Amino acid sequence: MRTVWLIAALVIGAAIALLTWPEARTAPVPEPPPTASAALDDLLGGSLVTAPSVAGPAAPTVTVGTPARIERIDERTIRVDGDFTIRGSGTERDPYLITWELLASASRELDVAAGRFIVPGRIADLRGAWVRISGYWAPPLQVFEARELMVMLNKWDGCCVGLPPTPFDSIEATLSRSVQVQGKHLFRFGTITGRLEVEPFVAGTFLLGLYRLQDAVLESSS
Repeated sequence: MRTVWLIAALVIGAAIALLTWPEARTAPVPEPPPTASAALDDLLGGSLVTAPSVAGPAAPTVTVGTPARIERIDERTIRVDGDFTIRGSGTERDPYLITWELLASASRELDVAAGRFIVPGRIADLRGAWVRISGYWAPPLQVFEARELMVMLNKWDGCCVGLPPTPFDSIEATLSRSVQVQGKHLFRFGTITGRLEVEPFVAGTFLLGLYRLQDAVLESSS
C-alpha cells in the first residue's frame, strides 16, 4: 500500500516541480535508491528512509522525546501531558479512544525537512496498543473491494475532491477483512479499531506517512 501512496506523492511532487521550478525540466537530479535505516529499524521496526548522497548530510537520528506525563482521572481514563484525554485500556476488547489532536501533536517535534526525528513520548507509548478513532476513509485505488485504507481527519475522496491528508492527520490501515467500496468521488466516514504502529516513512526530505493500523476493523456509516 505504501508503494501506491509513494508513487502518487512522487507524481504530484514532480508535476508541481515542473510548474514552479523551470530548471527542474533541464537538469533533473536522480533520486538515490531507498534503504532501511538502522536507527529506524532499532527504534520503530523497519521504517524506510532515502539514503543520503555521498556529499549530502548524514541520515537523521530517530529518538523518542520527553516521556509523557500521565495523570490518572479514573480507572479507564488518563490525561497525557496536560492536553490529551485517553480512555480505555489499550486492549483489543477495550481499545484506547484517541483523538486526531493527539496524533497531530507529533508535528511539534518531528520535522524531516529540518532533520529533526523526535517522536514524542506520548506518541511512542501508543506503539503496539489497540486504538480506536473515527474519521473519513478512502481506498488507495479505485476498487470494488479493499483490504487497505487511508483513514483521515478531513474529507477526501482518495483522488480529486477534498483535502489530501498529511502524515499527522491520517492513518494507513490494513483490515482484518475486506470492505466493499461503491461509487466514485464519495466522502466515506467510519470508526476503525486496530493495533497502532508508529513508523515514519520518508522520501528525501518529505515525510509521507507516520501512523499505521494492523488487524483493523472498520465500522463504516457510509
